[in-house]
Amino acid sequence: MYKLYNVKAWGSAAVHFLLEEMAVPYTNIWMTPEQVSAPEFRELNPLGLIPALGLADGRTLFESAAIVTFLVTAHPDKGLSPAAGSDDFGEFLSWLHFMSTNLYPAIPHKSADDTYDPAVVAKSDELWAILAKRLEVDGPWLLGETYSALDTYAFMISLWGKPTEADLHRKFPAVARLARAIRSRPKLKAALEAHGVMEMGWV
Repeated sequence: MYKLYNVKAWGSAAVHFLLEEMAVPYTNIWMTPEQVSAPEFRELNPLGLIPALGLADGRTLFESAAIVTFLVTAHPDKGLSPAAGSDDFGEFLSWLHFMSTNLYPAIPHKSADDTYDPAVVAKSDELWAILAKRLEVDGPWLLGETYSALDTYAFMISLWGKPTEADLHRKFPAVARLARAIRSRPKLKAALEAHGVMEMGWV
């Protein structure tokens, strides 16, 4: 059984949503930011970051995109990615890593005076525009008509839209439609409520 080390509305949310969609057995371990920062947690994840996924043999996976890739290939019967090795899977990986290595780290954080650097917000908006165009042209999901783990990953990042999630939705209606579709999925209701993100304006 998997063990998910999880913080509410942090980067573990996408893995939590994926596990719920897959309906595979796992233990959810809620953590506080203080626990994540503790030296003991670095024994599980040397980066001291969330998420971390414990495996049955005692090893631990880290990096959200790596965990998502592992889960969809370990459970191909769940249908949350194209078949590993296929051209479609290559496209799946391209979008997953676009989000994890470009969009995710581009999300700006507040400065000491509780504002955002407009240049940093503009850069993140450039990346959101790429994802929004994909949804507009090929949607409703990132893989067209097929729902996948990409969609919950994109939804997670959209929760951190700046200055607010609502502002992100106003700028990118296709992202807003994706978020509404994710929030309407029955399998995700409990996890969305647990993270406190069932409704927009959760922060």
